[in-house]
Amino acid sequence: MTAVQQRGVSSSTLPLFAAAMFMVRAVMLMLGPLLVELADDFGTSIAVAGQLAAATFITWGITAPLVGPISDTYGRRPVLLIGLLLMALGVLGSGAAWSYGSLLALRLITGIGSAMLPPTIIAALADNLPPEKVGKAVGFITASSWVGLALGVPAIALLGYFGGWRLAFYITGGLSLAVWVPLWLWLPSSQRRPSQRIDIFNRFKVIGRQSAPWYVLIANFTQQVALFGLITYFAAHMMESYGWDEASTAPGLALLGVGAVIGSFAGGVIAGRARRLDWLAAISLASGVLTGLLFALGASAWIVVATAFVASVLVSVSMPILMTLIMHLAGQSRGTAGGMFITSSQAGGVVGASAGGLMLSLGGFPAVGLLYLIAAVLSASVIGIIMRRSPAFRLGGADT
Repeated sequence: MTAVQQRGVSSSTLPLFAAAMFMVRAVMLMLGPLLVELADDFGTSIAVAGQLAAATFITWGITAPLVGPISDTYGRRPVLLIGLLLMALGVLGSGAAWSYGSLLALRLITGIGSAMLPPTIIAALADNLPPEKVGKAVGFITASSWVGLALGVPAIALLGYFGGWRLAFYITGGLSLAVWVPLWLWLPSSQRRPSQRIDIFNRFKVIGRQSAPWYVLIANFTQQVALFGLITYFAAHMMESYGWDEASTAPGLALLGVGAVIGSFAGGVIAGRARRLDWLAAISLASGVLTGLLFALGASAWIVVATAFVASVLVSVSMPILMTLIMHLAGQSRGTAGGMFITSSQAGGVVGASAGGLMLSLGGFPAVGLLYLIAAVLSASVIGIIMRRSPAFRLGGADT
């Protein structure tokens, strides 16, 4: 029995994992096209409504570090099933929210459930694959999740347009439950020795005492600020600056998702190649420039959409590469490393959404673009100046 099978994961469940990752991404990013309607219904501003996205990222960031040690000890099955169920119930409950505060609380619950899925799935892949193949596998899973943006979020925008934001939550929650049922039926049971204990602090110590993983986490955090900020405020930018409605944003959101899928696949390929950090530093810098420009320039609407598409490709390249690097550094604490990595991503999401809202209220969308440009420049600096010079980031002896 392989290590993955011992943790309750088999290759036959891969399509279900892809579906689960699809739903996670759709759930986490579904607020973008609904922000204007939510703000109107609850009598608040778009900037304040954007904090609902930040709330989801906050509980994700708190939960994700704890998931790795728990799934390493008790197996993947219970973590995946509990997480997906919590996410589904949180989304369904959001559809019945009666106030801004109740919706905020339900998005916090949604974040807890969502956080339990990606680290567990990624750790299983790292357990079962040789290091040189982890990058492509992570790229594939990440790309599958971004289909949730390419297809799921535009569909949510259309649901919001034709049936209101509550219908969008109900349909999304129902689909999440539809994925949970076959996972519960077909996911193999976990095996755990009675003597096994969760040694959370020791697992964190293995990762935290090295400097190299922290460079990866910082680079990922700053890159995700730009990525999640782009996705969170793109639809609102088009509606406020160009007079689009929710239905009109659907093609643009779909293009962002397609761009993220392409970028994730590209990142998976680059992750196993020589000089990958040279490529990543340049790509990160370019992504920041384009993201900043699309919010700042008053170009025609479809030029902005085209710029956003290219930016989404570039800003999505980093995750498979950085995830591969931290898995290589983690040794036997891959679940913990995966949780820390996902936490850094969601921390970036918190800053991308909340600081983006602050900048929007202070200086409009040009200020939002400036924030994401600065974040991408910081990421490129860490990668190009610090990580490129460290021998810890040579995978299989290849030059970075």
